[in-house]
Amino acid sequence: MQLLPTLPWLVKILVSLVLIILANSLLKRLSLAMALGSLALALFAGHTPAQMLAITGNQIFNVKHLNFLLVIALVYWLSHQMSASGLMQDLVKLIQGRLSQRDSFLVLPMLIGLLPVPAGALFSAPLVDSCDQEKKLKPELKSAINFWFRHPWEYCSPMYPAPLLAMEIAALSLLQFLWVGLPLALISLVAGYLLLRQVPAQGRSCQSPQPGFFRQLLALITPILIVVSAYIIYQLIPAAIRWDNNYFPISLGVIGGILWLQRARPLPIAQWRPILFQKKILTLALQMSMIRVYGAFIETKLPDGSSLVANFSAELTSYGIPVILMVMLIPFVSALATGLAVGYIGASFPIIISLLGPSPSFAALLAHLVLAQGFGMIGVMLSPVHVCHLVSNEYFETELSRSTRLLLAPSALVLLGSILLYLLYSLVF
Repeated sequence: MQLLPTLPWLVKILVSLVLIILANSLLKRLSLAMALGSLALALFAGHTPAQMLAITGNQIFNVKHLNFLLVIALVYWLSHQMSASGLMQDLVKLIQGRLSQRDSFLVLPMLIGLLPVPAGALFSAPLVDSCDQEKKLKPELKSAINFWFRHPWEYCSPMYPAPLLAMEIAALSLLQFLWVGLPLALISLVAGYLLLRQVPAQGRSCQSPQPGFFRQLLALITPILIVVSAYIIYQLIPAAIRWDNNYFPISLGVIGGILWLQRARPLPIAQWRPILFQKKILTLALQMSMIRVYGAFIETKLPDGSSLVANFSAELTSYGIPVILMVMLIPFVSALATGLAVGYIGASFPIIISLLGPSPSFAALLAHLVLAQGFGMIGVMLSPVHVCHLVSNEYFETELSRSTRLLLAPSALVLLGSILLYLLYSLVF
């Protein structure tokens, strides 16, 4: 039996999110907060205890999720190996030899952001932290910068699964989709200046440019290039013979990066022990599992066979909400609830396209998709269950609420930019 069956699904989803935020603030245990949010959704949906256990077990113990947890651990190990071997410090020194501190805060997470790794903000966090050598900046500011500048690529890069899914659903080519994602990525970079301006303005390094800069840079980012190359090569394998698991090539790539770095800059066993055996990895694994369980209750069919997101969309239609508001609201709420770009695109883009009627014009499609993409991505960036945000806060040991507050102003600029692009595309195309 559903709990409060007459309550609108919009309210139910928001109640579960508020419960997560409040529980995390009070209990300081994200995994427990996520479990409470999942339980609330399950009760609202009317799942029986047996169904709750089945949904939870199927999510936690499936191969893809276990591979995802392996990727989290591998990335954590590689990032700490890069630090312990001195490679990370050398990379920061090389970058800072050419750039100011403020520019370094921008470039380093963007560089790592090329890598479509789950919880990749954990990868870039030590680099960002190394830029603050005197430890004068607040941890929530470093976390917000690290998180924000890792994600502009996700608006448009085909290296990420979300833009590829959006192109497939909307039947757009890469060049056509760039009209949607690329301007939003540029707006995101500009909006991020609201964070960067809080970093003390320093002149460019007084060091003389090191000879062979690009050769050294290539050598220092080789572990990252190995991961990227493994991912690209894997995508070139025909789909018919390729395992449908995006985490698998990332796992292989990170293992390759670890082995290459161990050969180039070997660490003794004594240094590997504290890297491999850390309580934080188990904490992260539990948190990520509970986050995915929450997402599973969003995605799973309700006991009556209907879709939660479809019911939510039907409610908005019944309230007489204009299409343009639905195009903004559905992706935003879906993104807040899932914390995943793939999640909100998969849940909301088919609905949005259906709202445009049969055979919408290219102009209408482009204008509405840029609006949906902008609001959806900001929903992802503000979501309390976004993995990258959580691991970034975990690394810098700051609270979710503090770093989220810093993201509100740049997020508002991206939303404004999305609306302006919608108006522009409606007039031009």
